[in-house]
Amino acid sequence: MSVKILIPYNFTPNDQKSIDFVGHRYSERREVDITLFHAYTPVPEMDIRDTPIMKKVIHNASFLLLQQDERKNALEEVRSQLMNHGIAGHNVHCIFRPVRVDIATDIIQVWKEGKFDVVVLNRNPGSIVNFFSRSISKRIVRHIEGGIGVHIVN
Repeated sequence: MSVKILIPYNFTPNDQKSIDFVGHRYSERREVDITLFHAYTPVPEMDIRDTPIMKKVIHNASFLLLQQDERKNALEEVRSQLMNHGIAGHNVHCIFRPVRVDIATDIIQVWKEGKFDVVVLNRNPGSIVNFFSRSISKRIVRHIEGGIGVHIVN
């Protein structure tokens, strides 16, 4: 029986712990299907005018677009890390898309669409920013509890 695993990924050190956890726990299973999910804030479309302020804005937007491309490539590198753990490449998928509602809601939506058996979340303790991350994981756990495995990696 195949196990479908969803790993929300946001390029933090604890996200790497999630990858290592999944790699060690599921590398022996041949029937495993893993999806890495990253939602990013899209760069808005801009009206291009030939003013010094707009040139700066466009330069900054170009920088943000470059960062998005780098993150997309980095997500492919994470895919390679799972393959290095022994998981077949055709069983590791990446979803890289803009935030549609909010991070927690988007993760829940991907979970519903993909009918995943396991969700691997993580928390970054010790920072006020991470207080909101915990809130995301709590919302997800509250929504998907029952009939699904949820691993929270610290």
